[in-house]
Amino acid sequence: MSENVPSDPGFLLPLTFLEVGTEQQLDFLRQWQHKLWSAGYLGMHWPSEYGGQGADPSYQYIVDKELAKHNAPIIFNTIGLNWVGPLLLDMGTDEEKANTSKTSSRARIWCQGFPEPDHGSDLGAVQTRAVRDGDDYVVNGSKIWTRSGITLTT
Repeated sequence: MSENVPSDPGFLLPLTFLEVGTEQQLDFLRQWQHKLWSAGYLGMHWPSEYGGQGADPSYQYIVDKELAKHNAPIIFNTIGLNWVGPLLLDMGTDEEKANTSKTSSRARIWCQGFPEPDHGSDLGAVQTRAVRDGDDYVVNGSKIWTRSGITLTT
């Protein structure tokens, strides 16, 4: 694992995604994620036709525990890999499913956008609503911040 960790003594690996503060850190974590995915250590529970192994999620859990035990760098895009990607694979259109491979690579970073001024991230109390208006949805509500918003890609 040491060959994958920066040798520059001034480079600090963030312990959580909240600590990612430089482009150098973000670039490193994107490369790290890509290496793990390419080696088969991420997205193990994703279907094989979308780059995963079609494995039981417990295998991913074991790998995650082993990475943590060895103080491996964090996985920055857990929202994309563990929430958005699997949701799109389960319920998305064929086009959305075809684009999930970008989630596994360095090409796409997802963010979480739930918090509201009066409720924080208490999803049970969220008051923002999307109401269908013809072919579109009108979203009513407000937000105060978006986790990882400055690093997301479109």
